[in-house]
Amino acid sequence: METLIGANDTVLMWAAILGIVGVAVSMEKKWQWAKTISSMVLCILFGIILANLRVIPFASPVYAAAGSVLLPLAIPMLLFKSDLKRIIKESGQFFAVYNIIAIACFLGALLIPLVFANVDGIREYAAAQVGGFIGGTVNVVALSQIFALTPEFLFGITIVGNFFVGVMVFFINIMYKSKFIRSNFRIGADEEDLSEVQSVQGDAGQNKQIDMASIMQCLAVSFAVFGTSTLIARQVNAIEGLPFVMGQIFGNIFILMTFITVIVATVFPKLGSIRGASEIGTLLMLTWFVTIGTTANLGIIISSGLIVLISYTFVFILATIVILFFAKKFNWRVEGCLASLNACIGGPPTVAALVATMKWNKILVPLILMALWGVIIGNLTGIAIGNIWGALPFGG
Repeated sequence: METLIGANDTVLMWAAILGIVGVAVSMEKKWQWAKTISSMVLCILFGIILANLRVIPFASPVYAAAGSVLLPLAIPMLLFKSDLKRIIKESGQFFAVYNIIAIACFLGALLIPLVFANVDGIREYAAAQVGGFIGGTVNVVALSQIFALTPEFLFGITIVGNFFVGVMVFFINIMYKSKFIRSNFRIGADEEDLSEVQSVQGDAGQNKQIDMASIMQCLAVSFAVFGTSTLIARQVNAIEGLPFVMGQIFGNIFILMTFITVIVATVFPKLGSIRGASEIGTLLMLTWFVTIGTTANLGIIISSGLIVLISYTFVFILATIVILFFAKKFNWRVEGCLASLNACIGGPPTVAALVATMKWNKILVPLILMALWGVIIGNLTGIAIGNIWGALPFGG
């Protein structure tokens, strides 16, 4: 099918893709509705529109380059702050609360292939979706590269997932103010001054002052992690008779990059102070999301989106029931439990929004740390579900 920009017009293809990312990021910064949708969703939508208008092709070598180079570089950058020592030291009771919620999400995702037994690709979807329930988009992306998740399901998780997380924050607000919660659970929000929120926001402000040294440090570390993971995966995959699960963990660059980055971030905590890592990593991942939009089938997207919505609703209800049970049994403050629920299913980006809305300022830092913990463990839970249900490996 002929398009305005040919599949092999490399320079023009990159111009179109990066132009989409630039427009999406600018829209998110300028308009509240675009911020609500997120630049990630906008990138996918623009990719779909331009591909279907035949401005850019549905397939191109440039898309492969984005998935094989830019995406792997993004993963380490988004994990630079994953210092395990700090996570364990500063999370306190939240560590137990968060992991109980994560287990509930895992069990909920484990049931998805039973509920939608006749849906093609449902096993791969369940494996990737649990990464979304525990850690967010970064895990979904990594797991989509381990299992053969279709672009339509990935698109559904992205669109519906963002929508549901926004709704979830609203429901948590309503739930917390309800007579049932206030009559049956321990209430005691830490509504202190904004010092901790301001310090976090101050760090974010410093991150925006990205200089050339910071950019080179981000790229150097990410390329080093990417290269080391590639070499290890190559050696592991060359071993004959290696158990399949071992190959998935130690023979996959995305899992190895997670492990290596976490180890480096823990041994060298100053890695988390490199300015601009999150911003650069996000931009690289947005570039890849444009290419996902160009390959998605609109008809299948609608059906997969409904499955994603049902899955999110089911897992949210299950996790809520489980954590409220434990909150009642151990007399835990309900604020921490509900906020941890948001941190698990919503991931790091939504934590600050909930805390600001509910004025639970003192618990912001441990919540962000636990959300990072979810990014670390989410991939392993996805591999577990994928192997339990026999999900098809990527490229298999």
